[in-house]
Amino acid sequence: MAQRPDLSKKLFRGAIILTAAALITKILSAAYRIPFQNIAGDIGFYIYQQVYPFYGIALIFSTYGFPAVISKLVAEKQQQDQHFIQSVLIPCFLIIGGIGLTIWCFLYWGADVIAAAMKDPDLAGPIKMISFSFLLMPLISTLRGYYQGKSDMLPTAVSQVAEQLVRVSGILIFALLFLWQGRSLYEIGVGAYFGSLIGGLSCITVLLLFVLKRKNLNLTQIKSSFEPRIQWKRLSKILLFQGLAFCVTSLILVIIQLVDSWHLYSLLLDKGMQENSAKALKGVYDRGQPLLQLGTVVASSLSLTLIPLISGYLKKGKSQEIEEKIRLAFRISTTVGLGAAIGLMLLIKAANYMLYEDINGSGALGVLALCILFTSLVTTNASILQSMGHYRSTVIVVILGILIKWVLNLLLVPLYSITGAAIASILSFIFMSLLLQIRLKKYIRKTLLGMPHVRWLARAVLAMSIVLIIHGQVFQILSLEGRLFASLQALSGVLIGGSIYLVLIIRSGMFSSNELVLLPFGSKLALLLRNRNMKGS
Repeated sequence: MAQRPDLSKKLFRGAIILTAAALITKILSAAYRIPFQNIAGDIGFYIYQQVYPFYGIALIFSTYGFPAVISKLVAEKQQQDQHFIQSVLIPCFLIIGGIGLTIWCFLYWGADVIAAAMKDPDLAGPIKMISFSFLLMPLISTLRGYYQGKSDMLPTAVSQVAEQLVRVSGILIFALLFLWQGRSLYEIGVGAYFGSLIGGLSCITVLLLFVLKRKNLNLTQIKSSFEPRIQWKRLSKILLFQGLAFCVTSLILVIIQLVDSWHLYSLLLDKGMQENSAKALKGVYDRGQPLLQLGTVVASSLSLTLIPLISGYLKKGKSQEIEEKIRLAFRISTTVGLGAAIGLMLLIKAANYMLYEDINGSGALGVLALCILFTSLVTTNASILQSMGHYRSTVIVVILGILIKWVLNLLLVPLYSITGAAIASILSFIFMSLLLQIRLKKYIRKTLLGMPHVRWLARAVLAMSIVLIIHGQVFQILSLEGRLFASLQALSGVLIGGSIYLVLIIRSGMFSSNELVLLPFGSKLALLLRNRNMKGS
């Protein structure tokens, strides 16, 4: 009986470790693109971002999808002998290896065709380079899945952080080196993705070091023929479908980027733009991706801390507690996402200048900033539904949202250029968030967001907006120009606007003190609420 609390503590500690590692890697994955754009320029950034979705898919499957499925398979066999647990790994490794090899063949040998379909034949080199990341996927996925199945999250966490640190360093070093050598922008793109491959190899190295150090995975005793053919068929289905289901929320942004990579540049050419102008404009549009990714991470990470609580209440059949936590997660996601979206939209010119040295495309980037609200809602709602076992409906909603993005791009880009692509993204995320909320209604008797909450949000947004508009006008009246003053405006705007929004939200009573303590640093935020109550009494 004493083992159950120990196991629960181990699982909770492991979840904290994985969450922290995921947060670090997501921040690194978004932040490095800013110096890369400063090095390679808008066209160089366009080249990198055109190919990135292929790498993003490999990264997400080897980080979230396949390891989650393998860990589930290993955990289910915990009561059986150690040899059987280990023997599960070879079939999984071979199946994922077959998937990885197939995708590698498709990308490597089809690189010229894919690049031609994107209307840029020179992209073939970067596509060929990034195709090798799929060959690293089997070993990374299998080892991570094994350790996660044993409730040992440290190898996965350390390998994730190591992979991103080496990858980011490699990308920037090769970009600087190739630029110094006078190589073409497409060669810089190839070098950047070679840096990504080095990151993947460092991940494998870290995982193998854990295997050697812990000596709990005896590779010499593993048998490859553990079950008849039907077992291989079953495992293949499990890995493919559950692997996709487990990582669908992480794939959303990447697939939306893939849609833009596939035909935004070609649509700009069809609109009559010159090649270099279209490439530069697509690169300007891609400036919004790291901002959108960082905003979504910040907006959704707080609400996602409630997912384990919802899963726990679901197992105990506590419907009232499930409803309370779902409504709280929705409130958190809406509050943080709305504040981040409106704040970034109002500061976009200063942020654009601070990060990218000019204000090109600020209008489209301001529109794209609004996506933060809806991406955070989609991420939160999809994660809640998945924690309840609704994988299929989540995948269907995401597929429909991607199809809508595809169609809207075809309709809006010829009319409104990159602003049309931004509008298409917003509308597709609104569609996904609405469908997911309708699915959640099954568990909710009350509205997800009451009218008092809407009024409090409106007041906080209005106050923040007025202050940020005045703040921007002060810089304009004083003629404070240049990148230094743009940085000062952006950073001070975040500090001032964010503080006003946070204080008004907390002191309005949007969240109770019991709700706040469930969040990171919530006990400190609850002090603002206590001070309000003390003054009121």
